[in-house]
This record gives sequence, C-alpha cells and structure tokens, in this order.
Amino acid sequence: MNPLPASTQTPAGALHRVRLAALWSLVLTTLLALCCPGVVRAQAAPAALPAVVVWDFDNQSPPGMGTGAEFLRRSLSENLTVSLLQTGGLQVVERQRLKDLLAEQKLSAAQLADEDARVRLGRIVGAGRMVFGGYFVLGTDVQVHVRVVDTATSRVLFSDEATAPLPQVMQQVEPMNRRLARALGGASGNGNSYAAASWQAYDGALALADAGRLDDAVQALQALLTRDKTFVPAERQLVALLDKLARR
Repeated sequence: MNPLPASTQTPAGALHRVRLAALWSLVLTTLLALCCPGVVRAQAAPAALPAVVVWDFDNQSPPGMGTGAEFLRRSLSENLTVSLLQTGGLQVVERQRLKDLLAEQKLSAAQLADEDARVRLGRIVGAGRMVFGGYFVLGTDVQVHVRVVDTATSRVLFSDEATAPLPQVMQQVEPMNRRLARALGGASGNGNSYAAASWQAYDGALALADAGRLDDAVQALQALLTRDKTFVPAERQLVALLDKLARR
C-alpha cells in the first residue's frame, strides 16, 4: 500500500502535544472551578442591565377633556413599573425612593417639570434609563405614549404609543409595556390586568402618600387590599410605606 502524501500525514509528536494541551486546559478549568468558583461564575455572568426610573405620566389632554382621567398620571406609571418588575434582570427605582430623593433635593414642582432636571435626578439615583410618559383624552379614547431616555446622553432610545377606550386603557397598554421591557433588555413577562376601580382607589392612596399623609395612605391601601386581594401594586407600596414609617 502506498503511504499518504507527506502533506496529509499528522506527526505523532504533534498530535500528542495537541492532546496534552487540551488535557491541561481541562485540568486548569476544573481546578479553577473548585478553588475559585466565583471567578468562573463572574466570567459567565451577563452584564447587569441599567437601572430604570419611571416618572408619573403627564396629562396632556386639552382643557376640560382630561378631568376624568387624572388618576392615570400615577396609575399608568405604576402599571408600567409592575410590568418591568415582573421581567427578568431589570432594576427599577421604587417610587418611594424617588420621592425621598426629591425631598432631599428640595425641588419645586416647577423645577421638576423640566425634563433635564429629571434626567439629572436619574443620574443621582444611579439610573441609566429614564421612562417619560404622557396621555391625552380624545372623546372616549385615551392615547398613551412613552419614551425611554439614556441619562448619560439624553438620547431617546425607544418610543411607543397605544390608544384605547378610557375604561379599558389600563388593560390595553400591557402589550406596550411588554415591548418597552424588551427594549430595556428584560425578558417579556405576563402582565396582570386589574379593575379600573382598583386603580382609582390606588391612585387615591398614592395621592395621600405624596401629600405626606403616610398613615392615611397605609389605611387606604389596606382597605383596597381587603376588597381586591390580588392587587400586587398595593402590596408593594404598602410594604414600602410601612418600612418608611418604621424608619421615622
């Protein structure tokens, strides 16, 4: 039998060295995993996603048309926050933490209306992304729009909108919330739908908290949870307020 051409033969010594190198690599990886497991996990762990701040939405309805939808200012924001918290990997700055920061900075309502001031606050609280939203009432419908802004560059990274009848708007913005979560890098979660009456009662409790009437806000949240035990936003806010009262 004729031997293979020299160009197709693998020298035994070279093959031995390749196998030996592969064996040493496996041994070193195993030893590293046993001795320093944190190092191996750190190499495999994905980078943390930027923290997110969700501001209360702005009621941009024409004069006299948005009075029945004022509760959406806080409710749309909280609804979006709940959706983001249900997705994997996203860090969301809680409402009470943001309110405490506003008090520390002693900003007036007029100053807070400035978007640049909000972006600066986002940087202070350590957020890399900021969500601004607004809505306006047109007849029996509500159009809702959102924007995601990079706090380092003030660049708009994502925008979206949805239109729905006022009684169903809290349920019909859920697909938009999920699209926004994906744009932020989170996994898409399953949004929960709650009755409009629960959102309106929740908004009343948040208004009490924003006015500094924390005890009254706690009572309002407890009453809401008595009526609607599945209302997750009220549970989360109640825990935050009770913790704040305990630290006084």
